[in-house]
Amino acid sequence: MSKSVDTPRKSLLISACLFGSCCKYSGDSNALPYETISALKKRYRLVPVCPEVAGGLPIPRIPAERRGEKVITSAGSDVTEAYSKGAETALLIARKFGCRVALLKHRSPSCGNSMIYDGSFTTTLIKGRGVAAEILMKEGIPVYNENELNEILPAEKEITLDEILAACDHTLLRVDCTSEEIRTLCDQAIKFHCASVCIPPCHVAGAKRYVGDRLKICTVIGFPNGYMTTAAKAFEAADAIKNGADEVDMVINLSMVKDGSWQNVANDIKAVREASRGALLKVIIECCLLTEEEKIRLCEIVSDSGAEFIKTSTGFSKGGATFADVRLMREHCAPQVQVKAAGGISSLEDAREFMRLGATRLGTSRIVKIAINQEAEKSEY
Repeated sequence: MSKSVDTPRKSLLISACLFGSCCKYSGDSNALPYETISALKKRYRLVPVCPEVAGGLPIPRIPAERRGEKVITSAGSDVTEAYSKGAETALLIARKFGCRVALLKHRSPSCGNSMIYDGSFTTTLIKGRGVAAEILMKEGIPVYNENELNEILPAEKEITLDEILAACDHTLLRVDCTSEEIRTLCDQAIKFHCASVCIPPCHVAGAKRYVGDRLKICTVIGFPNGYMTTAAKAFEAADAIKNGADEVDMVINLSMVKDGSWQNVANDIKAVREASRGALLKVIIECCLLTEEEKIRLCEIVSDSGAEFIKTSTGFSKGGATFADVRLMREHCAPQVQVKAAGGISSLEDAREFMRLGATRLGTSRIVKIAINQEAEKSEY
């Protein structure tokens, strides 16, 4: 299954030591910062390789440098054959995974792309390439080093408030919310060009009459616990569509998840999908109650269900959206499945980070409140 945000990501061959593996000659790693790895994962499918280990060399191992066409250790041993074998293996891996770009360790006798040590073991650098970098570049695969990250990770422009608002499902799901509050919510969402309002099912018909085609109406199904029968959820979804809902956010049956009844979980989602044809379906998996393995399995099930979105949380359980959960969802869902983060999104920086990690919808009311406050502050000057 592809793990990209919208279209399948390019594959990037990366030195395993940069990825965090303790495979350099000393037994340590040259791990890039966590934030850099996260940014690379958003843009590429990472394929780690250590050519030296792939060539049969141990960890740790005696340092080696390139002298012309040979690679010699500091003890004088000729290890050219192992380096050549590792380079060929790296090329085979690049071909297998369709890597059309590589990020390799600077100055390495295997991976250096422009400067390498001269073979004197005096830290003297010369122009040259490591054995693996050389064979990859002959194949037409551009090789960059960790000091050239700007070449493969262009700086991202800051996500604007307007872009954040456009991703917001402006939400009011309080049990005692009134019709007047719902109309105010709709007015705000229209004014700030939100993606939709997310409201209780009992308010859908009235909200649709009020907004007409000016705004998408989203409602919730099986909310917030998800433990009603599949038939009840399907009826609720069909009724919501009849009343004018454009989008439905359903809660999965967590009892089925904990029982390991995965086919029943899938059937539950598919029944709501069938009942809500013509509307956009988001599937709430309530991440705070799940193990990582359960989250990954649910990403796969949602990807096969026909739903357009997977959603982190109801906002009514033990926790809301986390950066780690959005990152996991984006990595493990199919390309066509979008991610909605909901619950606890309290600041513009939170919203920006969720969107940078791959969320395309945000379930929150706080962003509109921030926009209202900013507008009020501007009017005072």
